[in-house]
Amino acid sequence: MTMQSGELLPSSNGSRYVSRYGSSNASSHVLSQASGNGPRFRSDARAAAGRTRMRLTLRGKIVTWLLAALMCFAGLTVGVRQAQSSTLPQQVTSYTVRPGETMWSYASDITPAGGNVNETIDRLVRLNKLHSTNLQVGQRIIVPQQDAEG
Repeated sequence: MTMQSGELLPSSNGSRYVSRYGSSNASSHVLSQASGNGPRFRSDARAAAGRTRMRLTLRGKIVTWLLAALMCFAGLTVGVRQAQSSTLPQQVTSYTVRPGETMWSYASDITPAGGNVNETIDRLVRLNKLHSTNLQVGQRIIVPQQDAEG
């Protein structure tokens, strides 16, 4: 039997292959045994062409996990702010709009003497989250308690 350079032979136990020099390590080939299909050879040139599986070192794994954890933490905390209110809690009462009432007429009724009606209207619009000053008959609006008593 004539053997060529780099040729591998089955060993006596049938599961490993040895080179013609008796070593199980072939310098230019990677060998694996597929179930029932015989040996498969993969040259180093193919392995270098991108068919190898990249494996991270322990340091690489730690750095990867730390970066992933940092990105998760940053994603959860970016844009999160504690709500702050510039006004103190106040007591309110509900008022139902009657026929013929406008925001101006109602605001002028509840504005204290010498007070600015426009400020009262602005406060009512903000408090009720209204898009305009138009009121509908039967509409319920929230009014600060001290204004309702005025």
